[in-house]
Amino acid sequence: MSALTLECGRDEAEVAQALDAIEAHLLAAGAGMAEALQWRLVAEEIVTNVARCAWPEGHAGRFRVELDAAARADGLRVRMTTIDDGTPFDPTAQAMPALDAGVDDRPIGGLGMFLVKEMTDAQAYAREGGLNRFSVERLLPR
Repeated sequence: MSALTLECGRDEAEVAQALDAIEAHLLAAGAGMAEALQWRLVAEEIVTNVARCAWPEGHAGRFRVELDAAARADGLRVRMTTIDDGTPFDPTAQAMPALDAGVDDRPIGGLGMFLVKEMTDAQAYAREGGLNRFSVERLLPR
């Protein structure tokens, strides 16, 4: 198993560095370029949302990103968890966006989590000890 732990702040440069580190870690763990870039898209949605939305404006929030990649016979099992002390928020409880509605009729938001759900095999949220823990995982087939 290959593990990576990152500490990240709300600054866009820190978020970009975290995403670069996630992509590089997956490539080093054996993911193909296409799979690593797909996972980076998932990570970008999640990490950016934590950085932008977990705390009130002006709060210098910091959070942790844990990434595990385990090689198996059928592929690379990847699990990413974000841990923050921000406002309680369960991304798995968000309503499905109105995909059939026109752009002008659709409320803002929700498409990112829809994308995350479509691009991962499992998602889990827990609020423990004042911390949000959101995990996603996916098997990247060989």
